Amino acid sequence: MKIISYNIHSGKNSWFVPQLYRIIRFLNMENATVIGVQEINENNKRGKQATSLSIQLDMDYHFGPNLSFGNGHYGIASYTSLPILERNHILLPSKKEQRGLLDTIVEYRQRKVHILNTHLGLAKEDRQEQFQYIENYLKQLTSPYILLGDFNTTQPLFTDIPLIDTAKEMSKEHQSTLMLSKKRIDYIFVSKEFKVTSYRVIPVNMSDHYPIEVEVEFNN
Repeated sequence: MKIISYNIHSGKNSWFVPQLYRIIRFLNMENATVIGVQEINENNKRGKQATSLSIQLDMDYHFGPNLSFGNGHYGIASYTSLPILERNHILLPSKKEQRGLLDTIVEYRQRKVHILNTHLGLAKEDRQEQFQYIENYLKQLTSPYILLGDFNTTQPLFTDIPLIDTAKEMSKEHQSTLMLSKKRIDYIFVSKEFKVTSYRVIPVNMSDHYPIEVEVEFNN
């Protein structure tokens, strides 16, 4: 399974030049099984980006409307070529900008897999509560899962759950995911049922983040 996580910055690069069509071409070329996108729009002001990606990528999708914006919404979205069995959108505890967690349950090799996509808050206090909420949520899952997204920190605060950091597994945890900095704030974690076979940060300049791409397979 090839997985991509990408904060697309509302389809604009660091200099706010529109890049959505380049992003779509790039994602089409990568041919991933699962794509988690953060900072995506589905509104009249910035466009129906979530729907556009689904059509152009020919993938089913699950949109999480975290914020009302421009006669529509702004949030996160997950795309997949796998059958989607269930969709859940959970609003995370947020004192400032509302953040959310998308749980998209797919079928992969006759097994249920949770695809969890999130974008955590800028404030440390918000993130602490959000990490705790997500950790408690993961503890209740009985099927394999993949957790991905923009965590807005170089130090994820998971304390009591056996998550596999795919970058560390491939000894690439020092690679930056945030353009114009040396910070890794975008992550793909997997549960113990998965083996990581590849990890890379792709140096394209279509957002203020770099996309990360991981390949995994079941241990058995």
